[in-house]
Amino acid sequence: METLAMAVETFGPPANLKPVHLPVPEPGPDEVVVRVKAVAVNPADLGMREGRYPWADEPRLPLVPGYDLAGTIEVGTPEWPSGADVIAITGHKHTQIGAYAEYVTLPTRLLALAPDGMDAAHASALPLAGLTAFEALSALDLAPGATLLVNGPRGAVGSLTVQLAEHRGITVTANGEGPVDAALDTVGGDRAQAAFDAVRDGGRYVTVVPEFWVPGGPFTEARGITPQVIGAQFDTGRLRELSRLASEGVLRTTIGERLPLTEAATAHTRLSTGTARGKLILIP
Repeated sequence: METLAMAVETFGPPANLKPVHLPVPEPGPDEVVVRVKAVAVNPADLGMREGRYPWADEPRLPLVPGYDLAGTIEVGTPEWPSGADVIAITGHKHTQIGAYAEYVTLPTRLLALAPDGMDAAHASALPLAGLTAFEALSALDLAPGATLLVNGPRGAVGSLTVQLAEHRGITVTANGEGPVDAALDTVGGDRAQAAFDAVRDGGRYVTVVPEFWVPGGPFTEARGITPQVIGAQFDTGRLRELSRLASEGVLRTTIGERLPLTEAATAHTRLSTGTARGKLILIP
């Protein structure tokens, strides 16, 4: 069995993403083959294409990018039968399994049943951003009634963090007025510094933008605030919780544009130049 995928043979600009036909690995005992219906494009994918992503092992070429997908199980197991609709995170840092393909073989630990009432495009935008939001709130460890500044509340991570926080009884602001108990930076740069400055003495601060961490610079410990850089943790329970909350209408995702899978290079260009509004989705 083969799949059409978008891959890079050489790391570099968006134009290096080319359509290729690759074999679909036979699934092992705890693996399934998923027919991909939608892929969400993330900033991490740009780093994969450029070769600067921090993989656990040396990257293998041709490399297929992509963390997020929604689809239907094509070849299943007794616990995960064929025909089941799922969302998945590929765990690319450790697996180098890419979502930019028609078919993907995945370990079942990276799956959750797709949310009820949510189409594949919107569902595909849940895993990476949602797990990052979970990790941010876990690191901040705020009680109901606490105040939280999110400086990018309309972005994928920021939006889901706001929704999860409000669901937990946390008061969320985006304007930085007055001292807040904690801040989440999803933007970096000057806005990251402004978010840090808005936190009360002894409060909490996390960022999902590691390139703006400057050792010995503005984000070292100050005023009793110890900054943390966080990222998504690949937790099956949390992935299932995201799906459950989406099924209940607690979580929603915002889609910008849907593009054919073969236009992955266009999606990367739009994301890197900041011209994308809402999540870019690739449709195989």
